[in-house]
This record gives sequence, structure tokens and C-alpha cells, in this order.
Amino acid sequence: MGKRFLVIMVLCSVLCFLLAGCSVAATNGSQSAAQSGASTQAGAGSTQKAVEEGQTMQAGDYTTQEIWVSNGGQKIYGVAYVPNGAGKAPLVIFSHELGRDHTSGERYAERLAKAGYAAYVFDFRGGTVGGNRSDGTNKEMSILTEASDLEAVLNAAKTWEFVDASKIVLLGGSMGGLVTTVVGSSHQDEIAGMMLMYPALSAKADSGAERYGQDGEVPEDVSLFGGWIHVGRNYITDLRQADFNQLLSSYRGHMLLIHGDKDATVPISWSEEASKIIPDCEFHVIEGGGHEFFGQPFEDAMSHILAYLGNQLGGQSGSPAQTTAEAAATLQMTIGDTPVNVEWEANDTVAALGNLCQGGPLTIGMSRYGGFEQVGPIGQSLPRNDVQTATKAGDIVLYSGDQLVVFYGSNSWPYTKLGHIAGKSDQELADLLGSGDVTITIAKG
Repeated sequence: MGKRFLVIMVLCSVLCFLLAGCSVAATNGSQSAAQSGASTQAGAGSTQKAVEEGQTMQAGDYTTQEIWVSNGGQKIYGVAYVPNGAGKAPLVIFSHELGRDHTSGERYAERLAKAGYAAYVFDFRGGTVGGNRSDGTNKEMSILTEASDLEAVLNAAKTWEFVDASKIVLLGGSMGGLVTTVVGSSHQDEIAGMMLMYPALSAKADSGAERYGQDGEVPEDVSLFGGWIHVGRNYITDLRQADFNQLLSSYRGHMLLIHGDKDATVPISWSEEASKIIPDCEFHVIEGGGHEFFGQPFEDAMSHILAYLGNQLGGQSGSPAQTTAEAAATLQMTIGDTPVNVEWEANDTVAALGNLCQGGPLTIGMSRYGGFEQVGPIGQSLPRNDVQTATKAGDIVLYSGDQLVVFYGSNSWPYTKLGHIAGKSDQELADLLGSGDVTITIAKG
């Protein structure tokens, strides 16, 4: 009995020691995470270092930095995506949807940074289901407080050392699209462009803002979307005062407007009507896109965003944007070591391809497929206008938005036509493309 008791006591002691060790390890891990997430504040006009040692993350083509912005004594949390080695880069500021936070813009920021554009995603003060890292509450939030947040970010961004202050573009989704409209229309001389995705132009109707006779009749607590989010009185009263049609019609620059045809939250008809009153509107319907874009609708939206930025800003290198005619006249293609003469199409896809080459030649590793084509990844999506096409030897097309295809045989499929290799017979093309995988280089002439 004594020996058994002694064994039990020893085992209990060992177990307690192990549990204590786990507790210490967990506590230390928590402290490390908190310490690594700390960051400095960078308000309007601040030139201080935005991020201290240990507060940046390398992700291959870009670096992320936590940057805090001050607004009226409160703090706005955000993350900058900075292309590596870009110097001062164009900046896209993303404004998130109602109920969401900065993370809804992360996939856009990642793709933009890989394309050479800096991006900043941030949390509004309030307006998020579940809370976020900025100060403020949902009861205090309104279209005007969020516009004030975006203005604070815009002013601060002009001082960031990695930003070309002459090339700042605003991008907003849903409620963030309305906020972008308010700020973009009143700061037109300070921005280089404005992009709206599924803007919440139905917000007044959705919130019932117009059913109140006077502002005093609006309750202190307002439930939206069946209790999904609760906001305060000023959310309704500020919406009642806003004239979004007037703001949209006052924008003098070229505006990108994108909306999904399957949006059940804000029907596409709202953007269709808006496109008619925006003086210079580039309106694209995203097939299969709902309220927020994922999968192929996201890829299609990104292709329009990148093409718009290329045309507005002249591409990441800062040189003038190419027109479709200029791109068709200047692009040169080499297959392996053999230059080929290409008759390029004069369309937006070729113009976007030309903008990709402004920073240097585009090299694509191709793979032989089906005994009639070479196919390879471009590395990002381009604008597409697919139509059923019967191809022939020498045709160059875009497949699935991000794949280059060059034919030495024939096929029939929905493609976007890019061009045709001229001056070579079918046999010469078969010899050039049909013997194994090749590398294709496209460069500006």
C-alpha cells in the first residue's frame, strides 16, 4: 500500500510539473504575439517611422506594415502592402463594407502589391460586426464619420515615404463605396482616380431612413438587416442628408464602377442608374458576382481594376499609359530565341498586356497541350471579352483571363483575341511550337 501510494504521489508531481510548464509556455506565447503586433501611430502630417522593428512581414513581392492613423483623438488601425524595391509607389486606399473590417480588402491589397501598387486597408471607427482594432463604436458611426476616417487616412498617406502622393486612388466596396464617393468627390484634386464596387446606393431605402418625418423621430438604437447590426441615430440622420446622385455627377475624373449581376443585397440596377449620371464612367458587370467578389468574379474584378490603374497612372513604372493602338504598335514577341512578327489586336486586353511590360519584358513558361497549342500563365488577370472562336495556326489568345495561348493547330473555344503571328507557314509554326515546351518573351519595342 505504501509503495503504491508513493508511486501515485510521484506521478501526480510529474503531471503538475508538466501542466505548469504548459501554462508558462502559453503565457509567454501570448505575450510574444502581443509584442509583435504593437505598432506606432502615424497621423496626418506625421513623418515618423510608421513601423518599428519586428512589425513588418515579408511576403515575397511585398512587405506588410501596420500603420495607425489619428482622427479627432481616436485611432484608426490599418495595414499597408508595399511592393519591394518600388521606391515611391502609387497607392490604392481600400474602404470596407458595412459590418466588415480591413480583412475584406486583403486579397485586393495582395494582388495590387504583386502588380507594383502599394495598398492600404483599414478599419473604420465602428461599423463592424464583432468589433475591430480601431476606436469608436457602431452607435457613433455614420457615413460622415467614416468619410472623416478616409479623409484622415488620405491626408496621412501623403506623408508616407513609400507613397507617390500624386498617384493616390480610392477603392471602396458597398458602404465603403459610398464613403469613397463622398471623399473622392470633395477631394478631386488630391486623388488620381476612384473605383467603386457594388456601392450601397440603396442604403437609404435599406435602413428606412426616409420613413421618418424629422430627425428627432429617429430612435437612438436602429436595427439593420434583421438585427445583424445595430447603429445609432446619426447613421440615419447623416444618410438622410446625403445626395449621392449629386456627388456622383460632380466627379470630373474617369471613374470605374463594378457590380455583380447576382448581387442580392444591392441590386445591380442601382449601379446601372448611377452609370448614367456619372460623366465619365467605366461600368463593368461581373458575371456571377454577388455582394463581394470571390473566385472567378474576383479575378474578373481585379482585371478591370488593374487595367483601370494602368490607364490612369501609366502602370507601376510611372511612364505614360499606353493606348490600345500604342500597345499594338510597340509589343514584340520572341519564342525561345526566335523573334516573330505579331499583328496585335487593338483592344483593352492588349493595352493591359502592354502596361505589364512597362517595367520590363514579360517572360512566360509555356507548355505544349493537345498537339495544337502552347499555353502558359501570365501571372495575373487581364480584361477579357471572350467569344466563341475557331482558331488557326498562329493565333494568339487569352484563355480564362490569365493564360496566354499560341496555336500551331486549330481549336474552338471562348477566347479573347490578342493577335496573330504573321509571315510563317503552318509547318514553320509547327516546327517552332510543336516539338516541346517553350519560353515566350513579350517586351516593348
